[in-house]
Amino acid sequence: MGNAAGRRVYANGKLLRALGYNVIYVGLDRGVAKDTDLSLTESSHDGFLCYSLPYPAKNLDWLNYRKTYRQIIGLLEKKGMTKDLKFVILYGSPSLSLFNSKMINFCRRNKIKVLADCVDWLTVKTESPLFDLIKWADTTYQKAYCNRQCDGLLVISKYLAQYYVKSGKKALVIPPLSPVEHTEYEYQLNLRKIVSYAGQPFRKGQRILDCSQLKDRIDKTILLLHSAKKSGCNFVFDVYGFTRDEYLYALPSQGKYVEELGESICFHGMLPNDEVVRSIRASDFTILIRDVNRSTAAGFPTKVSESITCGTPVITTRTSDLADYITEGIHGYFVDGDVEKAIFDVISILDLPPSHVATMKYECYSSKTFSYSKYVDACEQFLAEVVGSRP
Repeated sequence: MGNAAGRRVYANGKLLRALGYNVIYVGLDRGVAKDTDLSLTESSHDGFLCYSLPYPAKNLDWLNYRKTYRQIIGLLEKKGMTKDLKFVILYGSPSLSLFNSKMINFCRRNKIKVLADCVDWLTVKTESPLFDLIKWADTTYQKAYCNRQCDGLLVISKYLAQYYVKSGKKALVIPPLSPVEHTEYEYQLNLRKIVSYAGQPFRKGQRILDCSQLKDRIDKTILLLHSAKKSGCNFVFDVYGFTRDEYLYALPSQGKYVEELGESICFHGMLPNDEVVRSIRASDFTILIRDVNRSTAAGFPTKVSESITCGTPVITTRTSDLADYITEGIHGYFVDGDVEKAIFDVISILDLPPSHVATMKYECYSSKTFSYSKYVDACEQFLAEVVGSRP
């Protein structure tokens, strides 16, 4: 459960377990061979029972929603789970979104409540117009139709809550929560500021033809830090998730800026999650620059919640509901999405005295803003209204 989706459902599972529910996960796993019997994949993670479907290897596998549906229903019936099942939560879809419709109909027939966990509304643009059209149709069908057939929704932002509430649905806003709480505050003053970014903002091996299609504007981030270095700021920008060569293949126009940043930028590539977490905890700031559009308004950057949970303030743009969770000067700073307008603020932030950064880091660590335990009462009330019965 190392990616943002995995951490989201893991934290929500711990939240539901705190309310007394026995949570069972069914998800995709690249390590499971095709045609493996779902019941044979049973495993345990932190006390949760887990089952794994093989990750679709080809486009035809994604389209075979009926097979995925039969596997899951077969598991429920084989294990005798349906009689005790209080509700099902659909997080996206393991195949074409017609799967969601079949699951919703199954739940209705068996008098099982069904919820959706909606975390985004992405616009996809690739080099294949046909793929883009299919993806758009599938996403629209899932978000605009299937989710509205559910009994209630967990949503990651107020934008999504407002959309579904207009349709008469009950919705509970839950930002990306942390499944793990760090028990020790760690920080040592750095001789030069350490600014970190961890993510995979582009598909490796493909050229970026239009930077505006990047959700995380890593190109703008590097332009900002390049200008900051020219202004005399002393920092190192640690990048996790891709290498220098992978970045410059995707965005060759950035070569000049990467070269001139020199020792002030370090690409670490892919590293184990716990190693990246340790590095973020040791950083002065993380940075995340995004444009303001429907995708960024509907979602919520897990990178921000994870950084604050790690005790590291964030330099970011004012997207999604971030202003509800970030107090400037305590949890981080907002900067403009326009590089020319943001540069002076970034320089000021990088010139802050170490004592001020240390205070901010301790405030982030102490806030527990994204602890799942803070949402127990709200979730209990929501489920009482939507599901009715208690565990």
